[in-house]
Amino acid sequence: MNRISKILSVLTIAFLTSFSVQAQEVSDEQFDKFATAFQAVQQENMKAQQEMVTVIEDEGLTVEKFNEIHQASLNPNAEVEASEEDKRKHKSALEKVEAMNENIQNLMESKIKEAGLTTEEFEMINQKIQSNPEMQQKLMQKFQQ
Repeated sequence: MNRISKILSVLTIAFLTSFSVQAQEVSDEQFDKFATAFQAVQQENMKAQQEMVTVIEDEGLTVEKFNEIHQASLNPNAEVEASEEDKRKHKSALEKVEAMNENIQNLMESKIKEAGLTTEEFEMINQKIQSNPEMQQKLMQKFQQ
């Protein structure tokens, strides 16, 4: 009986320890750093999207046509009305957009670090905010200040 009690105690401590890590609060300082990083990442994301649109349009495609061809290329059963020329333009634009992705990722990571967080901390706080309506509201209020 004593051995079972010890096992249950160890399991209880392990459970409570893991639960407290998951339930760990985000400090006001971390929250402020997250808000700063989030805004910087959003701004860079918007710039990157604009640059990608420019790349696609410079290849002679609309974003809609690019997306249509791209979706079809991901689904072998899908058919798309696109000329060989449009498919070539799609391929060229896609290569350029994919080449941009590594730079964009590095830039966003640097914005997170500049705000004083690691990428892991940023992702953890982001997950907590996504699952907590009160934190979402707090973030929206922070942006309106």
